[in-house]
Amino acid sequence: AAEAELATAYAQAVRDIFFNADYTGGSTRYQKPQECWDRFEAMLDHLGRPGAALKLIHIAGTNGKGTTSALCERMLRECGVRVGLFTSPHLHVFRERIRIDGALVSREAVVSAMARVHAASLAVGGASPFEKLTAVALVCFEASGVEWVVLETGLGGRWDATNHFKPAVCGICKIGFDHMNVLGSTLREIAGEKAGIIKPGVPAFSVLQEEEAVAVLRAAATAAGAELTLGEALPAVGPLPPWLAPPCQAHNAALATALVRSVAARGLLVDDPAACARALAAARWPARFELLQPSLLHRIPLLLDVAHNQPAIRALVESVATTYAGAKMV
Repeated sequence: AAEAELATAYAQAVRDIFFNADYTGGSTRYQKPQECWDRFEAMLDHLGRPGAALKLIHIAGTNGKGTTSALCERMLRECGVRVGLFTSPHLHVFRERIRIDGALVSREAVVSAMARVHAASLAVGGASPFEKLTAVALVCFEASGVEWVVLETGLGGRWDATNHFKPAVCGICKIGFDHMNVLGSTLREIAGEKAGIIKPGVPAFSVLQEEEAVAVLRAAATAAGAELTLGEALPAVGPLPPWLAPPCQAHNAALATALVRSVAARGLLVDDPAACARALAAARWPARFELLQPSLLHRIPLLLDVAHNQPAIRALVESVATTYAGAKMV
């Protein structure tokens, strides 16, 4: 009976998060962004500002956010601290979006957090699905007692629900064309939204970018008074496991390493030089250049990757051509 009650309550909590989601793909450029920002600020106040006491690593970008976030999370754990990880979307089950010390958040925690978030959203006149999801994650992290949290932006950065707190460091993955109906039709516009996570006095790091995006990031860093380290200055990493071997993934691994080394260098974390290397060897993030040999296919290699936009697919094709040159493929 107790299991059935929990299953029902958990299913209802997830429905409450997504009941007002727009799956039509017809969203347009941000509608009343300041009004939405202020409303979520009020919602966070209603919840007691969960996450305000946490140490944060904030990550934006078009492609590579999930990989970079997962690597940062594992590196932090290798340094001996308790860590929360917030990513989206999920691949198999909803609870993948919120992880505590490497484990999926419990159903009980989701139910408890959503009860508070639901009340808070009603108090401020409503919230978007991602605002509710972000709030649930922050409430879960606060309740769990983690010290560090890795936050992946949902869309853009400037107006994102994850952008309401000052992080210890921020990272920007590869910027490209995606969600153009919301973020803008030019690389400059899109980069401007991603650069919105750069904050005064917070070190910022970025992988190699197109020159147009670099100019935007540099301008944002200068305006904020933040130090920006670009791709060519990121640390060399290796050896890397096969799923991190493609150049685009190696750049993400270098970015994650730079982010964690940055907070360690400032005394916010135990400086363990070997921690990043251990994490790179041990971390896993499904469907990123992932090679399987399923018995149903008589052990024929099957490569899984979630590339879903033009720059990601281009990088995937190049990586396959390089890694599996001469191999017969379907």
